[in-house]
Amino acid sequence: MMERFRTVDTVRTGIVGTFLVVIAAAAAMNAAALPIVSAGTSYSGLFLDTGGLETGAAVEVAGVRVGTVTDIAVAGKAVLVTFSIEGKVLPGNDTRLTIATETVLGTKNLRMDPRGAGRLSTTEPVGLDRTTSPYQLTDALGDLTDDAAGIDTEQLTDSLAATTEMLDRTPDDLGRAIDGVGRLSATVASRDESLRDLLASAEKVTGVLADRSAQVDTLIVDAATVLAELDRRRGAVDTLFGTVTRLADQLRGLVADNQAELAPTLASLDSVLTVLTDNKADISAAIENLGPYVTQLGEAVSSGPFFNSYIQNLIPGQVISPFIRAALGLGPAPADSTSVNPLTALNGAPR
Repeated sequence: MMERFRTVDTVRTGIVGTFLVVIAAAAAMNAAALPIVSAGTSYSGLFLDTGGLETGAAVEVAGVRVGTVTDIAVAGKAVLVTFSIEGKVLPGNDTRLTIATETVLGTKNLRMDPRGAGRLSTTEPVGLDRTTSPYQLTDALGDLTDDAAGIDTEQLTDSLAATTEMLDRTPDDLGRAIDGVGRLSATVASRDESLRDLLASAEKVTGVLADRSAQVDTLIVDAATVLAELDRRRGAVDTLFGTVTRLADQLRGLVADNQAELAPTLASLDSVLTVLTDNKADISAAIENLGPYVTQLGEAVSSGPFFNSYIQNLIPGQVISPFIRAALGLGPAPADSTSVNPLTALNGAPR
């Protein structure tokens, strides 16, 4: 009884185990498509030709991988490519999709160009008008065949014949010119390291300018502001120049009109300056002696409500008055005035 139970239990366990292994394998092969495992957002697009794009290919935005192609299926006359986007990439409602060649061996990837202000639909695929299929070798050969079929062989033959005839008539200078071009190419090739250094230095200069772009922009803006201010002040400068010109003309006219009057005035001024120059020593001595005199006069005035002052060699008024009146023709002094004899008055006059 125990042996039968063990046999039935082993078979059942084997069946269940096999089923679980199959489910696990299927889940592992399609793990990226499982909503629980995949943390990205799924989008799709229609293409006329996949050009060798395969499931698992990279989805890039500006050269950075942001997702993976999860499914490729035929949808009528087009191909529906489904892909998932991970991270914080939010494609717009005008996003463009392009299947491009990733390596020289022909590996393809899906390139996305996010555009638009809205959000790309997760249910509606990107239309054929916003997708670009890769350019295949068969397409290139087909285009080459069409172009070659359109060539006029007779005209091409005539052109080649004319070229051959022209080369036959070419002078020897052409050979020397071609040889010079070859030597120039060799020189350029020998200076490859110098050219690399030059390009590296140019790249550094470009980097410095890029780092200082804000300062350069500010400098250009300030220069534009200065030029605008100078242009605005140009009218004022022109007006000032015109005013100064008119003032100069008026001064010239004034000098010309008053030249006759200014000449005697300047001559008299020269005479006064000559007199002052000749008496410079006397004037200096008078100014030097005036100091002590003013000091003594101040002391005399400060002695009370009166002051006494003595000026040497000054003739008294009662003595000189008759002479002044006679000189001015005023006649004798009034009757009430006291008549003074100038000769006798001199004895009692203050000195």
